[in-house]
Amino acid sequence: MKPNNNYNNIIIKTTKAVENYMNDLNDVSHDFIHICLVLKFAVMIAKKEGIINQRELFHIKMGALLHDIGDSKYTKDNQAIIINSFINKNISGINRYDKKEIIRISSNISLSKDNYCYDKKINKKDLKLFIVQDADRINSLGSIGIMRYVSYNIKNSKSPSFNEIINNMENRTKRLMSKIRTKSGQQIAKKQVSLIYKFINNYKSFIR
Repeated sequence: MKPNNNYNNIIIKTTKAVENYMNDLNDVSHDFIHICLVLKFAVMIAKKEGIINQRELFHIKMGALLHDIGDSKYTKDNQAIIINSFINKNISGINRYDKKEIIRISSNISLSKDNYCYDKKINKKDLKLFIVQDADRINSLGSIGIMRYVSYNIKNSKSPSFNEIINNMENRTKRLMSKIRTKSGQQIAKKQVSLIYKFINNYKSFIR
């Protein structure tokens, strides 16, 4: 079997396993639609950044698909270990190097883990990680981002309120915008973030 066909088969298997996992979480702010959108943005950014190698694209796609498996929002256990177990249980045919690289990417997407220091000359290894990080962060912007903030607050806050949603949205948006590292990701984010700030400013204008 050609490597490209094998990659496609693995992605199909992974997609189904991830869909089942995300549905069991019952969290509309981090559901399977979110995973699909992160995958879509990751592929879009990768192409704009000149990634054409099928193996590198495979790592990026798998990193996007698996990035919320064992996320710290849902468990205190080590995410890399959880992803490794998830792969062993649900997905066959991944060699040792690919598996290691996929786990490295998918377990380091969360903004809470991002204390990364990097040179402005991004190497290919860092670029794969940054692409998936950027794709995930872009999905917290625009109209979809607004809906995700609202749904997450309602589900997870002890005392949900509009003010809490707006404060979280404002603070997190500032932080994640400073952590979008690819040029293509920054271009997409600039278009999406304007809607977030319009929403925040509109809300504040009515409650003053």
